[in-house]
Amino acid sequence: MERIKVSFDTWIQLLGMLSVLAGLVFVGLEMRQSQQIALAAQQQARTEIFTGIVNSVNESSEVSLYQILVKVTDNAPLTASEEKIAENYALQTVWIFENDFIQYQAGLIDENVWLAKLFSIRTIASMCHFRDAVEYLLQFTSVELINLVEITPKSNCEE
Repeated sequence: MERIKVSFDTWIQLLGMLSVLAGLVFVGLEMRQSQQIALAAQQQARTEIFTGIVNSVNESSEVSLYQILVKVTDNAPLTASEEKIAENYALQTVWIFENDFIQYQAGLIDENVWLAKLFSIRTIASMCHFRDAVEYLLQFTSVELINLVEITPKSNCEE
């Protein structure tokens, strides 16, 4: 049996290639961790926004946001104060949705979270009390975003 001699240069090259491969694996793991941290930070920011919305209603109204949303869902009459809160909620939700859409396109929102967000904005756009505010604000967004949201026709909201 003949022994194969490997030069010192070949060993150095092999060691160099293994080092580069190990570095690439490390960078890949770091990128994955960074993406997970970014996703968690985005979710935290969205949670803080909605908590702020609820808190602002608590400070400015005698009824809770939940009570107003139940009335909106039932298409029940709202007081002038409740109408203002409902419109502001709809506007805030559209802005948040537009931000979520941009983050989704950038890969910062998981597909399942995005589908839940899309369902949410479509639900909001289907409620007559929110319709005008949603339609108003959507006209200042991209056509692509407008096409994702299905706004209830005005004729369905006539009393």
